[in-house]
Amino acid sequence: MKVEITVSEDRMQAYVTLRKEGSSELPLTKEELLNALRSAGINHGIKEEIIEDLARSPVYNTPVLVAEGTPPVDGDDGRVELLKRIEFTSQEGEKIDLREIPAKQRVIVRKGETIARIIPPTPGKEGIDVFGNPVKPRPGRVPEYHLGYNVTMKDNEIIATKSGILVIETNGTIHVYDTLEVDNVDYSTGNIDFPGKVVVKGDVKPDFVVKAQEDITVKGVIEAATVISFNGSITAGGIKGRGKAFVKAKKTVKAVFVENAEVEAEEVQVEKNIENSTVKAINVVVSGKGGSIRGGITIARVKVETCFLGSPIGVKTRIEVGVDPEINEKIKLLSAQISLDRENVQKLTKLLVELRKLQGMLKDKFPPDKEALLNKVSNTLINLKDSIQKNEGELKKLKEIAEEMAKNASVVVKEVVYPGVEIVMFERVFRVEKELTKAVFYYRDGEIRVGGYSE
Repeated sequence: MKVEITVSEDRMQAYVTLRKEGSSELPLTKEELLNALRSAGINHGIKEEIIEDLARSPVYNTPVLVAEGTPPVDGDDGRVELLKRIEFTSQEGEKIDLREIPAKQRVIVRKGETIARIIPPTPGKEGIDVFGNPVKPRPGRVPEYHLGYNVTMKDNEIIATKSGILVIETNGTIHVYDTLEVDNVDYSTGNIDFPGKVVVKGDVKPDFVVKAQEDITVKGVIEAATVISFNGSITAGGIKGRGKAFVKAKKTVKAVFVENAEVEAEEVQVEKNIENSTVKAINVVVSGKGGSIRGGITIARVKVETCFLGSPIGVKTRIEVGVDPEINEKIKLLSAQISLDRENVQKLTKLLVELRKLQGMLKDKFPPDKEALLNKVSNTLINLKDSIQKNEGELKKLKEIAEEMAKNASVVVKEVVYPGVEIVMFERVFRVEKELTKAVFYYRDGEIRVGGYSE
């Protein structure tokens, strides 16, 4: 009996082919077949049950698989696991503000936030061929990614070094852009709430909101919208509010014109006109030749400067300078509280007089509940008088501060002040009743005075 042993090209399968050399040959035993395999060097993955069947019921001239290697397990490919997801769901019947939907689709990250985790490839697990030799697996591939702007790698994590919008290019480059650029702010972009800078190439449309931690640039017009820079400045081609716009910056608001809007900043700089608006700042300057402030109220802590103030048709225009809104608010609150307390003192004093009169009449028969009320009214009066005294002292200090601020404030009109203009400094009001030219308004000795302006 002849035993032929063949092995597959990859050495992962071994076959036995039995061939008769004579008609009277006896079948080989299981042990003889195993010895033949061992002699050929095959020692792994031997299928003993098949060997046993082959010894019991030989199959001739046909290869029989009698050993099989353990295949290697290839390694898993590495991958970039994004930790930021776009999530936007709404329950059935819930109203959806379409101005908010595009904002949900922007992926915003904060400085120090982990954007993605790199899962490294695994090496895989070795296999063994029928000869007992190791078979190397295919290791996993390293994931393809590139670090772009404002990101860094630490401990297999990609981390934002600035706050901004997450952008991933098709080649795997990961960026965090600290400037968000859009064409217009409308339904295509939705409301914006961004941790960096915002640049709007066109307009901010009515009823939309733009908020940013840093500077905001609107190359077109801010219409009846809300635009707020929490830590930077706002620059706009114009502000056309329709009585609904609110524009506020930590530092400066610059615009070509402001119409029917509310504007707040440390500095407000306008090139042409401020019309029928409420403007609050430390300094308000209309810089352009022929620039004007017409209508509305302008409040400045230090200075208001313009070429024209008011209008020839007498539009009411109010200018308040030397004003700290916070101090003014405290003065108003204290004055109101003092007035209320004094009113209550009058009422309680009248009640106290009546109770004492009744006590004098009834003497020992004065009811206990009336006695308790008399004591309560007496104590309340003492507390109210103490409160009035304290608040009057605080009010006096605040008014001294406010008056001192007024002394350092001015309104500068380079060309014409028209009738209908009111200048307010501290507790004084100057009403312009006839046209004035090249005037400077300032506060001295408890009065608003007018001086001449020269360049």
